[in-house]
Amino acid sequence: MTATETNPAVPAWFAEALDTRPTHGTLVVDDAEIAYRVWDRREGDGDPRGIVLVHGGAAHAGWWDHIGPQLARTHRVVAFDLSGHGDSEWREGYTYDRWADELVAVAAAVGIVDDLVVVGHSMGGIVAMRAAVRHPEVVTDVVIVDSELFDAADIARMMEHGAPTDTMIPREPRRYATRDEALARYRLLPEQETLPYIRDHVAAGSVTRDEKGWRWKFDRSFPTLLTDPTPVPPPTCTLAIVRAEHGVMDPSRAQALHDSRSDGTATLVTLAGAGHHVMLDRPLELLAELRDVLGDRQE
Repeated sequence: MTATETNPAVPAWFAEALDTRPTHGTLVVDDAEIAYRVWDRREGDGDPRGIVLVHGGAAHAGWWDHIGPQLARTHRVVAFDLSGHGDSEWREGYTYDRWADELVAVAAAVGIVDDLVVVGHSMGGIVAMRAAVRHPEVVTDVVIVDSELFDAADIARMMEHGAPTDTMIPREPRRYATRDEALARYRLLPEQETLPYIRDHVAAGSVTRDEKGWRWKFDRSFPTLLTDPTPVPPPTCTLAIVRAEHGVMDPSRAQALHDSRSDGTATLVTLAGAGHHVMLDRPLELLAELRDVLGDRQE
């Protein structure tokens, strides 16, 4: 039974996307098992570029389940769980460099070793840019979607006022007696209006059960070591900046990042009416922008 048959409010395009099942896999990167999912290209030879989709903080690869299949008409598309998130293993500490290495390792595991397009939402956009800096021979195009941008002065101010530590954010997850109880407590950060059928899907993929009960699928300590300024991709990498009108990306900083690429390798668009979690409230508008960046013309 399809999603539209169980819930008539679900539009056909979304149900069809979820019915396009990815292939799931895992690989070990620096002693942590990383989970990923792949949608293979469905139409002819298509575009040789592969795409990796990177979720934001406290999220998981399933946030892209309705986006990946759409892009997979003409591209091989991969989404993965950053370590400390989703079905990937936790680490003792997290850095953007290590997440960037996970990204490139996942791409290589599915046969994408160059000409890689990376699309990152929120914190995932920072991971995408870091991957372009660390692996310029692999990453040729980056799209950041409403990523909060920090410079060295921002980091210094945060450290001065006390950066998050594992004593402030206990690592032990909060647990619930039932799955329904956990899902009833699901919240976005920042909170915003979303399309309920998409929110329900990502929420369902956000909980798991262990021997102590139901818990969220992320390590609450992951922000404690993330104190690096925003990296800037090298000139060899194109940069597309997608800002949500009501999101967290400061418009002046987005413009400054765009203007810093005087060679014309950067683009900047604002999605009207969108909140920070763009794929949950403006998914078709986001898809249109991604297709434009990719040079695709899909109906």
